[in-house]
Amino acid sequence: MNFWKTTTIYGVGFIALRAISFLLLPLYTNLLSNTEAGWVFIIYTLLALLNVFYTHGMNAALLKFFHSSNKQEIVTTSTIYAIISSIALSLFLFTVYSIYAKTAGENHHLIVIFMLIIASLDMLSAKNNIILRLLERPLYYLFICLVNVLLSIGLNIYFIQICNQGIMGAIHSLLIVAIIQFLLLTPIMWSFIRITLFNYRLLLQMLTVGMSFFPAAVFFVFIELSDRWMLGYLLNIHEVGLYGAGYKIGSVVLLFVNSFNLNWQPYYLKTKLNKGMPVFEKIGTGFILILVFISTILASFWPILFNIKLGSYSLIGQDFWEGGRIIPIICISYIFYGIFILQIPSIFLKTKQKWAPIIWGSGLIINVLSNLVLIPVYGMFGAAYATLFAYITMSAIIIFKNYRWMRLKYNLQQIFSFIIISLGIYWISHAIIIYNNIWFIMGVVIVYSGIGAIYIIKAYKELKITAQ
Repeated sequence: MNFWKTTTIYGVGFIALRAISFLLLPLYTNLLSNTEAGWVFIIYTLLALLNVFYTHGMNAALLKFFHSSNKQEIVTTSTIYAIISSIALSLFLFTVYSIYAKTAGENHHLIVIFMLIIASLDMLSAKNNIILRLLERPLYYLFICLVNVLLSIGLNIYFIQICNQGIMGAIHSLLIVAIIQFLLLTPIMWSFIRITLFNYRLLLQMLTVGMSFFPAAVFFVFIELSDRWMLGYLLNIHEVGLYGAGYKIGSVVLLFVNSFNLNWQPYYLKTKLNKGMPVFEKIGTGFILILVFISTILASFWPILFNIKLGSYSLIGQDFWEGGRIIPIICISYIFYGIFILQIPSIFLKTKQKWAPIIWGSGLIINVLSNLVLIPVYGMFGAAYATLFAYITMSAIIIFKNYRWMRLKYNLQQIFSFIIISLGIYWISHAIIIYNNIWFIMGVVIVYSGIGAIYIIKAYKELKITAQ
């Protein structure tokens, strides 16, 4: 399969998998209160943080080492270490929580146990998904993703709507899905594992590589999640509920960035630098155009999306509509994150891994300081702008460094002309949406889609010519 075909299959699977949280928004925002939904969003953020500590960069190490000849030895060593380290970390975290619970008078032991099990299983499943990608088996990956989606939706409906379990219903659903996903991926893991091939020296090499990426992974998660924690701390959980609903819609752009990166990362790792540069530039131009197009649609027409009727409910519960006002800011944030991802090959290909934590750390510092200053004054808008400032900082630093490391020259004329058209569509949408004329709105969407298609198809044709 060529780059874009494989990317499309992985993208469909990844978007389907990550779309679970979007598909569950109608359930959470119509059946849970703002405060309950806020706690659910906080639980999701805590699981994301746990995932980083459970993996601690070892997935990046697996990506780097897997292309050598001793694949079974690499997978065996990585997996055995992952199982042992996850058990040890779970026991440590539960012990710490138990000590804290005694002093604070809290009793959420069952929730903590469930979350630690979910984090452990998700970490092992993520490792198996990486192996699927490296083996170039996108259809198996797509199957796992679709099963995950259907189970998540069905179980959440059962536990929250039918059993009326509220927050615990969401946790029960996460636990069952994590178990089933792990069982479905187990054959991939066992087909590689040979216990006698465990190599301690190889493990130390992988840990060295993994730990070089670990700080960057921690910084990324804190950039992504600190806004919700600080909103809850500086304001209240009710505000987190509003912010979380709008943020989820805006982060559709992040879905496309991450699904693109599923194939982008293995692609540039196995591409020779002298042949890859022109192709990297064409891929980058096309992908930026796609991100601008998606962002413009979301930022311009989110009020219509929120108001879509699902029986007696809206797609997003009316109590959460105020959160939609942050969507344009979040969309722009992830355009800059997408640019950062396009510039990242130099970190690997030029052996500049030591710069990864510096760049991510700079973004985190800007993010935390902006949150502290802006949230008390501007509320959830301050949190959204903090995310934007963080990704602008990161993309600016790596672009500056790449002037020396690996300068990528995108088609700026094509990109900026499309941005100007997109800004025009955004302003027009604000002028017409107040009249609620669906035919006029659809006309604008169709015209803009046609223009976007022309730009993106042109970029794709240029890529095909360059890649020949």
